[in-house]
Amino acid sequence: MKQMKEYNHYVEEEDRCYQQLKTLESCQSALFDHIYKYGGQFDEMTAEEVLLNIHRLEDSIRLDLLHVRLGKAFQAYHTDKAT
Repeated sequence: MKQMKEYNHYVEEEDRCYQQLKTLESCQSALFDHIYKYGGQFDEMTAEEVLLNIHRLEDSIRLDLLHVRLGKAFQAYHTDKAT
């Protein structure tokens, strides 16, 4: 029972990471669309810095996702072996 609870926690964490990545992708797309329409209103260096920070955050979440998926895989293995 405890192992299944831990596995479900990994599933929830994985879903959360994917939702965060989807949100960041939406933010990037919105910024690119806005620049395309109103580029003259933006400072290029600031827009680049914003995009770079989004990219860094995305990298960090992808690393978290890697750890979550690894933990989930091992948890599934141990749960399967225990039954």
